[in-house]
Amino acid sequence: MNLRQLYYFKAIAELEHYTRAAEKLYVSQSSLSHAIQELEDELNVEFFVKRGRNVELTKYGQLFLPYVQKTLETLETGIATLTDYINPNTGTVVMAGFPSLAQFAPDIIVRYVSETNRVDVRLQFNQEATYNQLRDQLLSGQVDLIFATEVEDPRVGSSYIGEHQIVLLVPQGHRLAQYDQVDLRELDGENFISFDTNCQLRGVTDRIFKEMGIQPNITMETAQDLIIHGLVASNHGVSIIPSPLGGAPYNTKILPIGNHIPPRRLYLQWNKDQYLPPAAEYFRDFVIRSGEIFTQFMEKNGLNPY
Repeated sequence: MNLRQLYYFKAIAELEHYTRAAEKLYVSQSSLSHAIQELEDELNVEFFVKRGRNVELTKYGQLFLPYVQKTLETLETGIATLTDYINPNTGTVVMAGFPSLAQFAPDIIVRYVSETNRVDVRLQFNQEATYNQLRDQLLSGQVDLIFATEVEDPRVGSSYIGEHQIVLLVPQGHRLAQYDQVDLRELDGENFISFDTNCQLRGVTDRIFKEMGIQPNITMETAQDLIIHGLVASNHGVSIIPSPLGGAPYNTKILPIGNHIPPRRLYLQWNKDQYLPPAAEYFRDFVIRSGEIFTQFMEKNGLNPY
């Protein structure tokens, strides 16, 4: 049994006519008949019976046809997917990054398409809340590229794209909103909305608070930036967050922090041990050639809080 025989069988079954099937397949009727006879002999069944000038499926043919149709459809889908996958001018690039970078993603996508004219490449950006989720998705092959803090793993390649400053977010009208910048000691005993313990920034703030002898009153924990923005706006507390890329959320104020909290160093990263589709490879190389694209984005939009 071979694919040619399956395509021949499917055409005859759908057209109910050997001559029309031969014309559609651009083969001689004798070749078509011979291929079907070989298939029937191999399986020891008869697939077609003559009805005047046409043919009809026997009960064996009726049983076999849906499986042939499904097999050929699956194969054709696989071929199309593979062709799409290996073409740098089409295909899909699957990326992921922190939710705080969600407004950066459309900017780099638009820039990439406009500067390369690769309008048929599909660029997908998934948001994952934690570093561990991003690292695991990259190493498991669920995504092609990630925008995140550096993954310390020999299997991961990276290219530095810029720094994301860490700021204090307070409600409008809060006592700290009057300042141009804030000393972290002002947060001692303050209602504080924190990232949860799975987030990298939580480890940073816990360490700094401990070193400075500060004990804020943690009222809520979450991994989602947008939830923190809403809680601060609703006057449930203040929070230390990556600087919002859309500016201060409604009813809040962004304040630089006077004490040193290191910014998040961001990288575009890929799995060196895994095949990178040409479309993703081309996108990666574009980012590398472009330099510190996150820094460029921040400067273009006037988003540096310091």
